[in-house]
Amino acid sequence: MENVIFLYSKDAMCCEYIPIYSKSYKYAKTPNLDELAEKGTVFLHHHTAGGSTAMAFSAMLSGKNPYEFEKRKTYTEVEQNEKESIFSILQGKGYECHVIWSPDYVTGAYPYVKEFGDESKTKFHVLDMYQPLGYKPHSGELKRDDNALDTAIKTILNELDTIDTEKKQFIWLHLPHVIKGRICYGDDIDAFDFILGKIREKFSDDSIYVTADHGNMNMHKGKVGYGFDVYDPVTRVPLITPRINNLALCDSLTSHTDLIDIIVNKSIPEHEYVLCDTAYYAQPQRKLAIITKRFKYIYNNETKTEELYDLEWDRLEEYNIFKKKYFEKNRMSDVVYSELYYYPFTDEANTAGERLREIKSQIWRKPSFFEGTVIKCRRKLGLLKRFIQSKMMR
Repeated sequence: MENVIFLYSKDAMCCEYIPIYSKSYKYAKTPNLDELAEKGTVFLHHHTAGGSTAMAFSAMLSGKNPYEFEKRKTYTEVEQNEKESIFSILQGKGYECHVIWSPDYVTGAYPYVKEFGDESKTKFHVLDMYQPLGYKPHSGELKRDDNALDTAIKTILNELDTIDTEKKQFIWLHLPHVIKGRICYGDDIDAFDFILGKIREKFSDDSIYVTADHGNMNMHKGKVGYGFDVYDPVTRVPLITPRINNLALCDSLTSHTDLIDIIVNKSIPEHEYVLCDTAYYAQPQRKLAIITKRFKYIYNNETKTEELYDLEWDRLEEYNIFKKKYFEKNRMSDVVYSELYYYPFTDEANTAGERLREIKSQIWRKPSFFEGTVIKCRRKLGLLKRFIQSKMMR
């Protein structure tokens, strides 16, 4: 294995932001990502296993889907090392381990993950590089600040210089939603690429792995942000690795649960399907996506509704094959989908849908009556508290 393994990731980064994945962002200049992709393997169907940061981290580090954490019933503080992790595996191989992230992850992610191996051997580097925005408290209208960006980048690079590269090192650098000095999702991809260039100057391209914890809705279906959606901009994330099996492009269906195999074993698993969850089993607002290369099945626990999309026919996930009617506002009446929308693969889709329903029933876990009642009450109290706080701020 390499003397240094460098995992470089960014929060809420959609494939749509990366020119090698999307025509939409062709104006963005990412020479380092482009060169790394040219030399390495670009994964075309790679998905996060969790639609929010802590769940995605847990899957990335442990190789387990959220539902496989038997002791996690809600999004609350967890015990350390419920599963073996990439940290514990690499520590066993003699690697020093490093986590480099911003202060918000210390409170907003670490308590809900705790899959960092022997933490006496894992060094956490907490750096001031996060720009509060969107749902995070901040004052005034945000404007680009090149000085703040330069300071954040220098802070990151200076911290990398403190790591002894003569020793075996596993370094995980996770950049925040937006780097300080920039103003919105997708606005700092050039900075992400610039930092990658500096990483490449210090470490071999054969040691660098690039991904995101999850994406965000990016105006898909009229939504921004992320949290409780499992649509394509959230679930499908970039993954660029050193060249594996002489593949320039990997067309296999892969998940963040495969990162240990990909990084440690240089192996690409084959899957019939992968999963993306938004919550643990006892949370009423849980949504689960079961994704094949062609079809995606979504179950919404709160509304007890199902969705099925043909990703080859309908990449934007606009036509829910399970929905027979929809309400047309212009005519103020229900319309039968199949009478107005041409879709030639209904039988094939229904067969796939039944198979994905079976998988859902096999892995779905229901809370007890007591667990469900307590969690619903806590959620209502939390919503009431936030409502009161919002009124007081006005």
